[in-house]
Amino acid sequence: MLQSMTGFSSGTITVPTQKGKLVLVIEMKTINSRYFEATCKLPSALSPLETKIISLLQTKLSRGRLYLTVRFSDDSEVHEEISPSLSTIKQYITAINLLKTTFALAGELTVSDILTLPNAFEQERREFHETEEKAILEAIETIVKKLIETRLQEGARLQVDLEKRFATCAQKIEAINIHFEQLMQEQKELVDKQLALVQTGDELAKHQLDDLYVSLNKMDIHEEITRFNSHLASVRALLIDAKPQDKGKRFDFILQELLREVNTLMAKCSHFTISSLSVDIKVELEKIREQIQNIV
Repeated sequence: MLQSMTGFSSGTITVPTQKGKLVLVIEMKTINSRYFEATCKLPSALSPLETKIISLLQTKLSRGRLYLTVRFSDDSEVHEEISPSLSTIKQYITAINLLKTTFALAGELTVSDILTLPNAFEQERREFHETEEKAILEAIETIVKKLIETRLQEGARLQVDLEKRFATCAQKIEAINIHFEQLMQEQKELVDKQLALVQTGDELAKHQLDDLYVSLNKMDIHEEITRFNSHLASVRALLIDAKPQDKGKRFDFILQELLREVNTLMAKCSHFTISSLSVDIKVELEKIREQIQNIV
């Protein structure tokens, strides 16, 4: 079971409070990232809960760049309480009266005028009760669960593609093994012929035999093929592992090992067919690399 780092979820959830109700409109979007990163846009009333919200999100999501937006619906009965800043307004009135007296200005100050004055009103941030905080966090957790469902659905699509590509790699490495065995058989037949000539005292054949032995040792890729198949077995086990967490990092490590074996194989054996099949494997592995960057 794979989980993608790409997902989206949203919802509107009503949270009862002691002073009415909060109707939260919540949206979450995640994209791939090496670590967990969160960007939260919250109403100022919820700012004190930001640390707890991020902690909850990190526990549930572990990796990916998250964008969270929370706002109050118009149906909410509880917002920040707004009250007039009496001291500020008093200073405004004092200053206005001073202007009128000093410069003999006419006119009266009205409520409409006060409404346009900067900082004439202040918002009082109310503290949420422990049970209210819990309800708000549970509301966010509900949307997180929906987000995880979309990430798992995307992960299932990724898994189908990865299984197909790894199966292709397995077929290619098997074809390489068949050609390698044929090549080794041909080389061994040449060795046998040179051995027969050496036994007759042919000095040139002796030098050619030494070259053949060096060539055989250099082109022996049996160890690389064996290790490549071993890494593929690790991939299969990881694909069917029921735990979806931390698979992206493990896939990345195994992929590096697979690429290392193919590169070594190509360096040791320059046979055209084997080199061509190795290139095909590298193409598949590069496509796989693009996909696993998005796996949790």
